[in-house]
Amino acid sequence: MKNSYFILIAVLIIIYIVISIRKNNLSTKTSFLWMLASFIMLFLAIFPYSIDWLARKFNIEYPPALFLTLCIVFLMIINFNFSKKISSLNEKIIDLAQEISIIKEKIKKGKKG
Repeated sequence: MKNSYFILIAVLIIIYIVISIRKNNLSTKTSFLWMLASFIMLFLAIFPYSIDWLARKFNIEYPPALFLTLCIVFLMIINFNFSKKISSLNEKIIDLAQEISIIKEKIKKGKKG
């Protein structure tokens, strides 16, 4: 019975992500990792002992340690992807600022001449 709460939470997160995509608040590229995470959460809510099975396959004695490690790795991947995007956007901002200042300078010279 307690798993039904986790199933409900996972389904609500999936619905929230889909609504965010439809309202253009979240791009489909960005949402892929979040959808993957929410489906994994739903899978683990439906089959809670699957993490125990996976831990036994990797000879890990404490299954929650495997779960936390997987969560940390997944969040690091998401963080790295966002860092790449931020870096790319910063370069574009610098280029645009330089282009604007060049255009302003040309406009000033045009008015004087």
